[in-house]
Amino acid sequence: MLSVAYRARRAVLLEGPTGIGKSEIVRHVAEELGIATAILDLSLLEPPDLVGLPIVKDDRTHYALPSVLPREGAGILLLEELNRAERYIQQPALQLLSARRLHEYELPPGWTCVATVNPQTAEYHVTALDKALRARFLQVNVRADRGAWLAWAQTHDLHPGIVALAHAHERILEDVPPRTWAYASELLRAFSPAELADGMLLRDALGGYLPAAWVEALLASRDSWGSRLSFDVRELLATYSPESPRAREIAGFRERGETDRLDEIVSRLAPLLAGPEAGVLVAQKQLVLGSFEALLADLPGDQREKLQEALGSNVTATSLADIEPNDFLTRFAGSAAEKKLAAWRADPVKRHRISLAVTALRTFVEQPARLPELKKSNMARTCLGHVLTQLPDPDAMALVETLKRVGITPVRPGT
Repeated sequence: MLSVAYRARRAVLLEGPTGIGKSEIVRHVAEELGIATAILDLSLLEPPDLVGLPIVKDDRTHYALPSVLPREGAGILLLEELNRAERYIQQPALQLLSARRLHEYELPPGWTCVATVNPQTAEYHVTALDKALRARFLQVNVRADRGAWLAWAQTHDLHPGIVALAHAHERILEDVPPRTWAYASELLRAFSPAELADGMLLRDALGGYLPAAWVEALLASRDSWGSRLSFDVRELLATYSPESPRAREIAGFRERGETDRLDEIVSRLAPLLAGPEAGVLVAQKQLVLGSFEALLADLPGDQREKLQEALGSNVTATSLADIEPNDFLTRFAGSAAEKKLAAWRADPVKRHRISLAVTALRTFVEQPARLPELKKSNMARTCLGHVLTQLPDPDAMALVETLKRVGITPVRPGT
């Protein structure tokens, strides 16, 4: 949305709680577009900081342009804390946002403005923006998303205790914003081993950021904070191959009987593959089936199956499926889709592909808009009956359960 708004040169109003990454989103978009970012924290400004100091020239008053305002090039001018600023700052800022002008100053053609605001609730001391002003902006409500944040946390080396806590608790960002968890992570990284053993010190320090209940939940997992791995397991999903350095390292674990390290790889990957962040990794091309399957080939069967089960049942990762739902519902018998299914069933390293395709199919048939047509379609019901005969038992049972719940009766072949 921000990329489209930039191309349209329309000002954007990002509204959301503090600490959820509104400013970080703007910086990220600017980097992707290859443009600059200029930031003004309006809550800290006085009028001359934005309008400029008045100067008299040829008996006329002009304004000296503040150095923070762009003169050329392309970029996003980010105006932070718009509704925390005083009225005498809000008015010129709104003129800049809506009219792209401020006295003699005009925003260069390659620039656009984005403003951030906090919600108008009792939790924030803000100055309300009236409806007439709001109507001039593309308004975007911003919220913290656990899946997206976990994907970010995996790539920014957040403390493993906090990452594990986020995997275990869906409401982790409802009470504490992402930025505060990042601060707590930095604090934990700074502790020495002796300090980490001091429960009172940990509680007092972490309590400066986190509510007591979250401190206790975090400390309860203290025994699992350490890692014997020299790498981030997430990279295995994107770059693993039989010839890669990680493949040689994992082969060494197997040869030396270091099964605890293999267990740690699986225990760290399984919740990631089962959780909502897997969909984010797929979208960012940081979860690649080829790499995932190369890793599976180097793992013992029971550990391979844990990872396959985690990924195969994840609705957010179904874009990886190589068979579309409609392929199951139209002329399935003898089709290319049936041949793929048979090949995957015969290959232990690719059986998760069946589960992904079935998960996508189950999601497809559950959509209310499609149900009336599917219930009446003899072709779809016959194809579903044939599909069920081709599936491994766990996938067949999951599909039967879904069909029964939505009221679709498959037709068995030969009836």
